[in-house]
Amino acid sequence: MISWEERLRLILAIVDKDRRIPVWMWITTFLIALVGFFLLLPAALSSVSYSFRPTWTWYDYNLRPYYAVSAALTSLLLGLTFAHFHHGEVHRGTIRSIILYPVDMNDITIAKLVSSLIVSAILSTVLFVGVFGGFFLVGYFPLGDFLAIHVTALAMSFLALAVGVFLAQAIAHVAGRMLISPTALGAIFLLLSILMTETGLTFLGTQVAFLMRPSGRGFTIADFEAIRSIAQSLSVFSPHHVGARVLAIAFGITGMWADLHVIVPLAALIFAGGYLFGKKLYLDVFIR
Repeated sequence: MISWEERLRLILAIVDKDRRIPVWMWITTFLIALVGFFLLLPAALSSVSYSFRPTWTWYDYNLRPYYAVSAALTSLLLGLTFAHFHHGEVHRGTIRSIILYPVDMNDITIAKLVSSLIVSAILSTVLFVGVFGGFFLVGYFPLGDFLAIHVTALAMSFLALAVGVFLAQAIAHVAGRMLISPTALGAIFLLLSILMTETGLTFLGTQVAFLMRPSGRGFTIADFEAIRSIAQSLSVFSPHHVGARVLAIAFGITGMWADLHVIVPLAALIFAGGYLFGKKLYLDVFIR
């Protein structure tokens, strides 16, 4: 049994190896941010061309789309980077060089998650700030508030990814083999965390109700309110719902509870179970 200090050193060594992503990825990220900056620059300049410019105020209708953009961006990058660091290494066979070290499954999982978080945080911040950079330069968008939105969305996306990854470990221990890879289940949880928001569920429910409605019957306001009520009830299972609610409270939009009573204990239970099962999971599960 190695000490925590030695395990931490090995985890940091894996993180240090993973963070060296190819130069073309950095160049591509900066180019996309630059293109987005110049595409939105005319809109940013026109927003300050009027003699009267109101102070930016947060409302529910303008918080939702900007949070959705950041949530989609961070989820996409976290999923791709974790797939590159974890599944890519297993696929290439280089995972064998890691499992020769005195580490367990949890050490590899934590290292890959931290690597994905670091790289995704840098890339997504460059894209998010770069695309809206014109609005920040002219002072139309409050930079601090938008950074708070981005950090919250990143944290909630990372929570969804980590829950899926640790749950995959627990399933692998119970089944005796890797039924579903941590990469795949993490990606599924990233997608569900967006679809399970109030907006996502309302949209999906509306489409289903529209397709299943009896012939000749219109879609009423009562139908929409019923769908929205169900969506609000189920959205407590989405980390992004919690993140958006926390921001709404911080920005003074609402005084409602942040709905932490569901997602926090559920995530803690999965983390604890996945960690304990991960300690008992043999590393040859990667190459069996």
